[in-house]
Amino acid sequence: MLSQMNGVGKSHAKAILIGEHAVVYGEPAIAIPLPNMTVTATLRPAFRGQTIDGAEFHGDLSELGANVEGARQLLLRLLDKFDMSTTPFHLAINSNVPQERGFGASAALATAITKAFFDYFDTDLSEEELAYFTNIEEVISHGSPSGLDTTTVNADNPVWFIKNKGMSTFGMNLTGTLVLADTGIHGQTVHAISIVKEFLLTDHDRAWASITHLGQIAEKIRLDISENNPEHLGMMFTAAHHELQSLGISHPKLDKLVNAATHAGALGAKLTGAGIGGAMFALAKNNNDAITIANALTKAGAQNTWIQPL
Repeated sequence: MLSQMNGVGKSHAKAILIGEHAVVYGEPAIAIPLPNMTVTATLRPAFRGQTIDGAEFHGDLSELGANVEGARQLLLRLLDKFDMSTTPFHLAINSNVPQERGFGASAALATAITKAFFDYFDTDLSEEELAYFTNIEEVISHGSPSGLDTTTVNADNPVWFIKNKGMSTFGMNLTGTLVLADTGIHGQTVHAISIVKEFLLTDHDRAWASITHLGQIAEKIRLDISENNPEHLGMMFTAAHHELQSLGISHPKLDKLVNAATHAGALGAKLTGAGIGGAMFALAKNNNDAITIANALTKAGAQNTWIQPL
C-alpha cells in the first residue's frame, strides 16, 4: 500500500583529497565528504503521471534524456522493487552539487533518490542494498566505478581506498577550512586517463616517479589529517598538485586558481578529480582566511566557490 507521506532522501558531495590517477596504478586515495554540498530527493504521491523535477531534468519519467539515463534506470529498478511501475508520483530533486566536476554528483543523486524511495515506504535500507541501487546509476554514468564515490557521499569521515584492497573510513582530527572552486570547465576523465597512459609509454621512469610520489604523499596526508598538522598538510597538497601537473593532467585555469589561493594565504592547494578542467581546493587556517581565499578565487575566474569547515 502506498504511503501518503513524503519520502525524503539526503546525500552530500565528496572530494578527492589525494590519489587522482595514481589510484589506478595501485597507490592510495583519500576522499572526504562535503556535507555543505547537498542533494535532497523528495518523493510524493500524485494524481497522474510519473514526473521528475530537478535542475538537470524536468518532466515525465518516459521523456528523460540520454544525459540522465543512469537516473532513469535507477528509477525503473526502484519502481519495480516497490511495485510502483504504473503508480503516479512526483519526485523533486534539490541539489547544489555541480555535474562533472569530480564532486560525486551522480552518486549523491542516486543515493538521495534511493533513500527517498525507502523512506516513502518506511522500509529499512541496508548498506548492501544502498550500494546495489546506487551502483545501477554509477555503472551507466561511469562504466566501472570503484565504489569510492558511493561510499563517500554516504560517509561522515574520510575514506581511504586502495584498488583491489577495498576501502575504510578513518577519523579526522584537523583544524582548518577547505575552500573549493569550480573552473567552469567540465572535467575530462577519459582524456586525462589517456594522457597518463601515454606518458607512461613515452617517458615511463619520470611518469612512474610522479605516481609513486603521489602514493607517498597520500600516506603523509592521512597522518596530517589524523594528527592535526594543517601546515604540513597544505604543503603536501601543493606538492601533489605539482606532480599532477608533471603528469600532464592539470589545466591553465586550474593552475591559475591554485596560484591565486596560495597568494591569498592558503596553506596549500591542488586540483581535485580527473583534471583537464573541473575543480580545485585550497586549505585555509580558519573560516576568515577561507572567505579571503574564496574571494581571491572568484576574482581569478572561479565560476563558483564553496567553503567547508573541517
